[in-house]
Amino acid sequence: MTMPESLSAPSDKIIYQVGLNALRYQEIERIAKRLIEFSDYTVTSSDISKDRPTPISWSFNPSVNTTKNTMGSLVSLLCDLQDVDENKESDDKDEFKISFKMSHGVIDRQRIQNLFQKIITDRNNFTHHFENYYVDPNSNFKQPHEVVLKRLQFEYNDAGCLLEKLKSELKMKIDFIIEHMNLFSEVVTINQVANTFDEAYQSCKRSDGWAVWQQVMHYVYKTPDTQTNIAKLKKKKSLKTTKNMLMCVFPNWLFTDEPTENGTRILVQVDNTLVNIDSSLPEIIISD
Repeated sequence: MTMPESLSAPSDKIIYQVGLNALRYQEIERIAKRLIEFSDYTVTSSDISKDRPTPISWSFNPSVNTTKNTMGSLVSLLCDLQDVDENKESDDKDEFKISFKMSHGVIDRQRIQNLFQKIITDRNNFTHHFENYYVDPNSNFKQPHEVVLKRLQFEYNDAGCLLEKLKSELKMKIDFIIEHMNLFSEVVTINQVANTFDEAYQSCKRSDGWAVWQQVMHYVYKTPDTQTNIAKLKKKKSLKTTKNMLMCVFPNWLFTDEPTENGTRILVQVDNTLVNIDSSLPEIIISD
């Protein structure tokens, strides 16, 4: 940040820079805490039963509470999570829950740890021993204002390097979480569509195991939210027709044409035992 031109007195410039440094140290602490929380957390959905009338909602629950952590303790917490990369899923009839512990792919542990430790030392000196900034350690003489200002600016820039790396890592974590939540929403949507079509098929199927597609669709569209869910899946798969979407998502669903007096009609046999969904986790690109 450029020093305002209105500040001409050296002491005023120092006071202004002191404020900038204090805000930057606070932001580093805040981002580091969020990064730790986003690396060990549980995401839980609301009731996903087929009769649920409201849209799915998600709650984010960090496993680590960093509220009372000091800035110094954040270094070890970040490094302790470095080698952990796992997730655990659990579900029951009332909720869908998944817990994550993710390693820090972007962070170069030793380099960041050394930089973080330096920032902590700078911040502690800045906070608790600021009078030493004005003392030349080699002669015990008072440092000129220009030297003090240059030191503060140097420490401000060092802190900025760490802050940008932490922000980049945090953005990656947030994108990762959003990717997962979108995936889980798709899984829940497919589950709801499968249940609805299965009910329709069971209601409409004939003694030979086939059901008239038009009758099935008529039954399906009487179910609340089904049209919206089908539209979501068609958009996700870039498909125009419901039939093509079903054949893509549920490859074991069978369709055939049956001759009629005026031409043909589509018949369907429903099998929800196999779902064709890409459930692989988003790839984390490691960079320096």
